[in-house]
Amino acid sequence: MTMLDSSAVPAGPIGGATGETLSFDRTVSRRLVRRDGLQEVFLTDFRARYDGRFLAGARLPRAHPYYNDHLQAPALHDPLVLLESVRQALLCATGVHPDAPPQAVAFTLGYRLEVAAPGVLACGRDLYDLELHGREVRSWSREGVLTRVVHRVDLVLGGLELGSVTADTALRPPAAYRGLRLRERATVPPGSEEMLDRERPSTVAPYLLGRQRPENVVLLEPRFAGGGLEAGLRVPFSHSSLFDQRQDHLPEAVLPEAARQAGLLLVGEEFGRSPARTVLLGIAVEHRRFAELDEEITVRAGFVQPPGAGAGLPVTVEFHQRGALLAQARLRLAGTERGGR
Repeated sequence: MTMLDSSAVPAGPIGGATGETLSFDRTVSRRLVRRDGLQEVFLTDFRARYDGRFLAGARLPRAHPYYNDHLQAPALHDPLVLLESVRQALLCATGVHPDAPPQAVAFTLGYRLEVAAPGVLACGRDLYDLELHGREVRSWSREGVLTRVVHRVDLVLGGLELGSVTADTALRPPAAYRGLRLRERATVPPGSEEMLDRERPSTVAPYLLGRQRPENVVLLEPRFAGGGLEAGLRVPFSHSSLFDQRQDHLPEAVLPEAARQAGLLLVGEEFGRSPARTVLLGIAVEHRRFAELDEEITVRAGFVQPPGAGAGLPVTVEFHQRGALLAQARLRLAGTERGGR
């Protein structure tokens, strides 16, 4: 979860109303996007309108130990860095919302990312400045206080429409959030810094996931049966990006990474697809409950429909803890080669 401080987000000029262009020269303050590491801040500009819209800019990374750790050639931007850029912009958007509770805790109920085609993710000299055009789609309030909001964010890279993200965010005052967390467990949840000695090494070779660095692998002991996959979730407590700051539950960025890795393993096993030539073009995640740090999580993946019946390779992934469904994801994978499925 992320602490929001509405007083920390500058209102700035109204995006589009003054004719000013976005700035990509420097990133915003770490405190605005709740990041500890400077290398984890991608947002460079944020401009709120008074009609629920915003305009933001982000500088996509060139050499990041997580987001650029891929074997794809030619290199592509990681679709998950688009989600992180949107997350940072939405922190600013909810922070300046006039009805947001002070110091609210924000947590994601669900989101959907859609990328137009592999080619729009191509890296290049002038292809690192990301524009985010956001608008509030729907909101809910209780006694005049914002409790939930859905945003649609359209992404533009190099003057071309890259794709879009729709995100459903809940906001609660700190006391209400603590009560919500204790409703699902009998003890106070441990902090991630208390769990470092429980981090396990992965048994999956990074190259099977299109990776080079073993620390970026988040699956344990995958098993294939009946056209599906089951694996354990490796929680990377020491990861400099996924656990950039203290958490009392699994950070939301871990599940889409695990879903992608499960999907890559599955299409590799079933169809011989190389992870270095396969890219994530779409993902929709729905959260059912908080994922606890001190209990095992099981990952199960299978095909949504027979591949070939729709665009790309459709995969569904479920996450289970204590025998209950934590979250589910639907992925769309596609080949990066011309005409690849």
